[in-house]
Amino acid sequence: MLNPSVLKIVESKKVLKPIAEMLADPWQVDIQELFEAFVNEPGEIKRNLYDSLYTYILQKRQENIINRPGFVI
Repeated sequence: MLNPSVLKIVESKKVLKPIAEMLADPWQVDIQELFEAFVNEPGEIKRNLYDSLYTYILQKRQENIINRPGFVI
């Protein structure tokens, strides 16, 4: 049986999609949720991972938009 305080922590933690799913289609990722995971992560290693994923997803979205026909800067 889980301790009630542990249960609250488990319930309040959001579970993000598996990395393979995020990398497969950057448009299916809730980028705001990924950013919030980065900001709220206390662990340095996980925070760096979330930051890298956020940057990668954002870059892929930008590449997609820039490569569309008719895109002009």
